[in-house]
Amino acid sequence: MPDLETVLVAAPTFVVAYTVFAMVGFGTTLISAPIVAQVVPLPTLIPAQSLLDLAASAGNGLRLGSKVAKAEVLRLLPAMMLGLIAGAYLLIIVPLAALMVLLGAFVVLYALRGMLTRPRRRPLRPGWAWWYGFAGGILSAMFGAGAWLYAIYLTRRIDDPTAIRASQTSLIAISAVVRVVLFAVAGKYSDWQVVGLSLVLLPAMVLGVFIGNRIAHKLDRTRFLRALYLVLLGTGGALLVRGVISA
Repeated sequence: MPDLETVLVAAPTFVVAYTVFAMVGFGTTLISAPIVAQVVPLPTLIPAQSLLDLAASAGNGLRLGSKVAKAEVLRLLPAMMLGLIAGAYLLIIVPLAALMVLLGAFVVLYALRGMLTRPRRRPLRPGWAWWYGFAGGILSAMFGAGAWLYAIYLTRRIDDPTAIRASQTSLIAISAVVRVVLFAVAGKYSDWQVVGLSLVLLPAMVLGVFIGNRIAHKLDRTRFLRALYLVLLGTGGALLVRGVISA
């Protein structure tokens, strides 16, 4: 079981991470990992967080299931699965530090552009689902950081923030299932440290999702996009810092 220091660092961080998750549909790993990795090794943290991501997305999915834009999810899904496979392969052969720096810089610039320019609605053609799904799958497998691409696609195809969150949550759930299966095959869940960490942090996840859902219920599209850009700014900055430290 995790010690007291680990719980005192990880629990409040996970509350914040899952509050953000419930609000915009992604961001848990990139918010929590830079902080919690100081007291928990990443090989223990990531499998544990994958279990909690699956539980959170399944719970939110049951609540928001009727709002899912099924046509958009189905457009993204095949390309996302191919991207997850390609990303798992690239994870083995490509140096990650430089890619994290480039990706982090891109996300930060995109978020700043969204925050500093007037909101404009430019719908995407359905065919763009293949690019966003494939690229998001690759980045999810390599960094746990691809969901922001799904969010960009969905916000350019759907007007209702609740439908965007519901669709995003369903994609995260599918991605989490894939990750949990891969970790299970690798034997990660036979390690009691991983399972114990998940159980201890489960209440923090539940509290964060509860708070985030209460906040998200009050968001209109403009406020939702503002929250989304803030999350992108934070997650992109976290990637940038991790890449620089790893270089």
